[in-house]
Amino acid sequence: MTWFAGASVGYLTELEEPMYNVHVGASNSCWTIGGWNVSLFGEVGYTTKDDDYYGNRLLPNLNVIAPPLQRSTYTVNQMEDSLAAAAVYYGGHTGYDLDVLPITLNVKFERQLTGSLNAYIGAGLGAAYESLDITLGSTKFSDSTWVFTSQVFGGLNYSVTPNFDVYGGARWIYYSNASLSDGGESAKLKLGSDCLLELGARYKF
Repeated sequence: MTWFAGASVGYLTELEEPMYNVHVGASNSCWTIGGWNVSLFGEVGYTTKDDDYYGNRLLPNLNVIAPPLQRSTYTVNQMEDSLAAAAVYYGGHTGYDLDVLPITLNVKFERQLTGSLNAYIGAGLGAAYESLDITLGSTKFSDSTWVFTSQVFGGLNYSVTPNFDVYGGARWIYYSNASLSDGGESAKLKLGSDCLLELGARYKF
């Protein structure tokens, strides 16, 4: 049994924010399928996004949003447009702060291409903690919840030493809708799917 730990940093193409991940797992020379070495690992990620809007900010598409904040399900972009419209509509300050922390159990298949260069693919399932704070003038909205998350990933791994690897790849990440409520007001936040481009390193014990 070989244990390993690693971390990565990447960029989410839809959320347009960095994402950080740390993982710990194990592999075994007996775990092979069709020439692919199999590893299992648990992972924790984190990303955040926030913005503020003010009454003097003009939106070119304001006419299709008013009256603001009347949806039941929002994507992040729709939430931003509605909050920006609300700032103009009410002549005040609005904003939000979103934190996302996914926790997943993953399986990875890795195979040597040439020398120290390997290819890997894998998938994972888990839950993501989502926390959202919204400001509407003097009114504050705050709630958090857990949602289902899954991912598939692939890339290239290079063994710098027998115990130290660097890797780069991409992930497709999916989140189910988050139901949030506060003070009788409720809505669903739809993060949907996103693509993460990442670079990372791993140390084998």
